[in-house]
Amino acid sequence: MSKVVAFHFWSPTCAPCKAIKPAVEDLKEEFPDVEWVSVNTHNDPEGYSEKFNVSVVPTIVVVSKTLKTERHSGTAMMGYYRIIRNALKD
Repeated sequence: MSKVVAFHFWSPTCAPCKAIKPAVEDLKEEFPDVEWVSVNTHNDPEGYSEKFNVSVVPTIVVVSKTLKTERHSGTAMMGYYRIIRNALKD
């Protein structure tokens, strides 16, 4: 893996997911070096939800260049910023 990948787990029926959607779009703009993978947990043919053991949405799982993973769930956006910054330093 040559860069940081952020898996954004969400559900179309999740009110908190809808509430933070604009902030997640801001994250994508602020961190263009991160590869973003959007995962609808209701339709996840690749099985990312199971692979990363995600049972709560919204959740972002960040995989760094050294394959270290960090995750944050919920609507507190500072947690998402923290894990992305940590991964970019890794």
